[in-house]
Amino acid sequence: MWVLRNFMRRLNACAGLAGLAALVVCFTAVAQMTPPNTEDQVLNHLTLVQRWSRQWESAEIYLARSGDELYVENGQAIAQKVVKLEFESALAQAELIEESSPKNGPAAGNTGNAIDAQNIFKRQQSIRQQIQILQTELDALNRKIPTVRASERPALAMQRGTLQGQLQLAQALEDNLDQLIAFMNSAENAIGAGTELTAKIQALQRTIPGPGIAVSPGAAKAGEKVSAPPPARFQIIGNRQNEGLIGQMSQMVHLMGSLRTLDQIEDETTRLQAATQRLRAPLLAALRATLQQGQIELANVGQSNGTAASAGAANPSAPDSATTASATAPAAQSQETSQQKQSEMTELVLHFKQISSATLPLSQQLMLLDQSQASLGQLQDSIEHEYTQILRSLLLRVATLLIVLGLIWLFSELWRRASFRYIHDARRRRQFLVLRRVVTGFCMAVVILLGFISDFSSLATYAGLITAGIAVALQAVILSVAAYFFLVGRYGVRVGDRVTVVYNGANSVTGDVVDIGLVRFYLMELAGSGIEVTPTGRIVVFPNSILFQTSPLFKQVPGTEYTWREIGLPLHAESDVQLAEKELLALVNTLYDEYRPLLEKQHMGIEQMVGVHMDVPKPNTRARFVGSGLEVVVHYPVPLRQAAELDDRIVMEVMDILRRNPTIRLADGAAPELRSAVKV
Repeated sequence: MWVLRNFMRRLNACAGLAGLAALVVCFTAVAQMTPPNTEDQVLNHLTLVQRWSRQWESAEIYLARSGDELYVENGQAIAQKVVKLEFESALAQAELIEESSPKNGPAAGNTGNAIDAQNIFKRQQSIRQQIQILQTELDALNRKIPTVRASERPALAMQRGTLQGQLQLAQALEDNLDQLIAFMNSAENAIGAGTELTAKIQALQRTIPGPGIAVSPGAAKAGEKVSAPPPARFQIIGNRQNEGLIGQMSQMVHLMGSLRTLDQIEDETTRLQAATQRLRAPLLAALRATLQQGQIELANVGQSNGTAASAGAANPSAPDSATTASATAPAAQSQETSQQKQSEMTELVLHFKQISSATLPLSQQLMLLDQSQASLGQLQDSIEHEYTQILRSLLLRVATLLIVLGLIWLFSELWRRASFRYIHDARRRRQFLVLRRVVTGFCMAVVILLGFISDFSSLATYAGLITAGIAVALQAVILSVAAYFFLVGRYGVRVGDRVTVVYNGANSVTGDVVDIGLVRFYLMELAGSGIEVTPTGRIVVFPNSILFQTSPLFKQVPGTEYTWREIGLPLHAESDVQLAEKELLALVNTLYDEYRPLLEKQHMGIEQMVGVHMDVPKPNTRARFVGSGLEVVVHYPVPLRQAAELDDRIVMEVMDILRRNPTIRLADGAAPELRSAVKV
């Protein structure tokens, strides 16, 4: 503006009429030129700025470190300033477009029934002039009536009544026009403008209230509530060293989203800078052309003044009358046009200010956009650095987790191989292998839990509730797992043992154990009479928790595989009882001597296990009374695996004894009985 002020100061000092006329013509042409930008260009750029500003306001940004929020707050503050400057520039350009549009023609888009504000104003001025004329005539008539003769007064009174009616009608029409104009002014204030473009701009301005953004007077007068700007939507992620795999992966996802958001804002900022430069270029060209033309015309005015001064100096001897006559004509002409030129100069200055007010905010926008790009770059560098650190920490944690799991697996494999190599007892080996699976699974679960979860304090309550729910839902399973350690204990069950499981009070299943798991054990079902049992081809599965039920479970003592049998001879009253006992006992002892070492070895194992002295199992005989008379009974142990074979031999030998000894007679209708001495 200092160039324009200097230019105006030099212009007022100029006295040459020719240079002044040329300068006025030049600036009049500049004032009446078309606007640098069209209405669509202004609105499109305004929409672009609003969209860019909303990206800053609605962006969800996760920051890497404390202090980075200053970059976001700075970006949002810059966005608000850019929006404010954009509305200032848009309103100034709207005024330029309004000045260049035809003032006498109807507004674009108006129909024939539309109200023309300019015609209303002209009508109001005409009515006011008419009221003044009528009031002047009425005042003159009122002064005239008292001075005339009485015969002329009725005609003047009638004329006064007519003037009063016309005056009242004109005043009523003026009141209507005043009300209409007042309503139009209030409507224009409410929507904020007198032109369509200005109305659109100010309507958009009211949609984004915020700090530093002016609100139109119409909104303030209407008492509209202006909503506060949305709070900054950003948060700082936690410390990555204290996070597990899930927390670090969540942080990486948040940071990747923040980087995408910042990239979008950066691209939109670049497009906005290019659009601002394109919008500002015609305005700068108009200002540059105006100033350049002004400098040229100032030079022309200076040359004209120098020519006039040199002409006066070249004719010093000219008559005073001629000199006075030649100077009087331009002075008179200059006096006639001075007021008109002064108003035109004022319009030119206002036009220059309007272009400047439209250009300066755009230049400030570019500076603010550069600052925004710098803040975006620093924020992106910080987030990218934090993303790299978290990725490195995540990969290191995953590698550590895999290495630890690999070491646990290697330890488990060495345990398995050592169990097969150094433990030859199948039962003990199986126990070690089961323990290996338990220890390995527990260690892996702990390592994975420590790798994925970092905040155990918040997990305590949740884990307690989960544990209680699992305990209730898996009560039978947990009880079976607990019973497993009793089954594999000192007096427990091992594969190959023959057991009898009683369930539902009376039902029972006898079978050989084929497998023992953490939750269930499996029996090969045996069926038959007494100890003469054979496999049925079915596998019976029982939960380990049956050990804690009231129903008993029968099994052989560990290390023993024998049972007790007895043979009874119901004798006649005339039979030799002593001879019968002697023969039966001799028969059983003969068979007993064949497997006696095996039974003694098993007996010694029982004594060592229970720590109690027990007699060696051996045959014995006794006589007792039964319903049919006297009975001789012999008890003897037999190996389980040889019980059927021994029973066959004893039956044959007993029949031979009865044939060889006639004194040993059976009771009438009786027969020898071979039965089990163990009752279930």
